[in-house]
Amino acid sequence: MFVLLHGFAQTPATWKPVADKLRASGYSVEAPNLYSQLPECGTLDGLCDWVAQLVASCAQNASVVLAGYSMGGRVAAQTLVLHPDLPVAAVVLESAGFGPQDDAGRAALAARSAQWAERLRHEGVEPFMDWWETLPLFATQQSLPPQVRRAVRRERTSFDAEALARSLEGWGQQHQSLQSETLAALGRARDMGVSLTYVAGSLDRKYCALADRARDAGLSTIAVSGAGHNAHLEKPDRFAELLVQVANEAEVRA
Repeated sequence: MFVLLHGFAQTPATWKPVADKLRASGYSVEAPNLYSQLPECGTLDGLCDWVAQLVASCAQNASVVLAGYSMGGRVAAQTLVLHPDLPVAAVVLESAGFGPQDDAGRAALAARSAQWAERLRHEGVEPFMDWWETLPLFATQQSLPPQVRRAVRRERTSFDAEALARSLEGWGQQHQSLQSETLAALGRARDMGVSLTYVAGSLDRKYCALADRARDAGLSTIAVSGAGHNAHLEKPDRFAELLVQVANEAEVRA
């Protein structure tokens, strides 16, 4: 079984092309809406506790592969930090940060999140997304088919500005454990038999560099050829294949 965690300004619909292929291969898929938990889980630790409960519930009936993209990947990693006994067979982190390197980095991330939250509240969602979509991180998405770009835009602009702002303030990278602590926790999970894989698009230099750090920490890494920051959006067939590959290697039955 797969539990798939979406990213910032996304809904579970982002996983549909991948989830459909996983289900066609016989796997069950749970793709929760993280934003539905915002009123009760306003902190990153609170959200991770909720994810841990969801995973534990799913694990009662099947072996679980936990996968997360960007914000969802950070949530997955932090959940392993807080819950080292998380009952998962495998974890896949797609384009996910490992947390600040030091206290100065934490302060810088907090300031950035605060700035973005203020921009959302002051400008509204659509102007914010006009700017967000110009970030170099998303440059490769300009080559996606027009209908896919329209769907992504509809998804991003479907949110309330306050909800996005609160997620930045409560779930942002500034609240993650330090990078060294996160990587150590992932290493311990690997030593306990959890399959750990870091995925980055080959065109995403920033997160390919994080993949190098993951590899140095003993994680398996996969570069998705021709993809940028959001590999599961840009190359859904390949991403579904690699998830099935991870499940097979972890002996997770369909």
